[in-house]
Amino acid sequence: MMRAFTQIAAALSIVGCSNAIGHDSAEPSSKGTCGGTSAESLMWVVDSLRFARIEDGVSDGFDLDGEVSSTGGPSGCGRDDWTSPAGVAGIDNAFGELIPALENTEFIAAEALINDTIRTGELMLLTGVDNVDDRENDGCVGMQLSRATGTPMLATDGSILAGQTLSSDPDFEPIHLSDLSLEQGSVGGRPVTATLPVQVLDAALEFRLLEGGLRVDQLEDGHARGVLAGGLDIAEVLAIARRQNVADEVGDLLESLLGVVADLAPNAEGECTQLSVTFEYTATPVYLFDAG
Repeated sequence: MMRAFTQIAAALSIVGCSNAIGHDSAEPSSKGTCGGTSAESLMWVVDSLRFARIEDGVSDGFDLDGEVSSTGGPSGCGRDDWTSPAGVAGIDNAFGELIPALENTEFIAAEALINDTIRTGELMLLTGVDNVDDRENDGCVGMQLSRATGTPMLATDGSILAGQTLSSDPDFEPIHLSDLSLEQGSVGGRPVTATLPVQVLDAALEFRLLEGGLRVDQLEDGHARGVLAGGLDIAEVLAIARRQNVADEVGDLLESLLGVVADLAPNAEGECTQLSVTFEYTATPVYLFDAG
């Protein structure tokens, strides 16, 4: 059972060793809609990735369904929403409720494996902000999620070196949002809907992160942090569990467990069909070489 939980934890991550990615953003956007002649583009490579925890009712992330839900209430299938560190109500992060139980399994090892793939270059996700006239406050910027390829240069402590130039992955179609506001060094936007490649043991799979959001927070030392959140279709997650030869009793347990915490996209019978999940990341400033 522990191995099965590890497989599902890894599957719920966006760790990818496959080359394909689909761009399914619900609102097409184009670059160059704002920014002056001296506007700059900022780029970071994700150097750590973890599932967002819930502590004392507080979780980072997004209000994905536009509702402030509570236990037994009419919205969010009667699941509690959370409050962001900034005091914003309605944050959706149902997967965060499962983490305390997963902490007692091999889940922690799965997160460590995720970050190992970052340092080896198997997973180099990039977050960027473009059309920037003012790095602190700018009323019109763009934001993107993309990917680099190759092997990053590491410092002696194993961290990714800042200021290096990475090559863009030609098989990864960037997700771009435009006409956003940069406020006090932070910018967030949605929707971000994408098909993301994942690697679970020897299987190259794909997950759809639905109607999500991305945020980039600049730090004083030039680094960044942020969150990536969205909904996961429970039926797709369970189908992947079955394809991974998870025992029937474990699959039944997962079906019951995920159904209980599901909080998005209710069907005609009022049952939620999606599970909200939030990833927290930190990122190192880099430059990007685009061969295209």
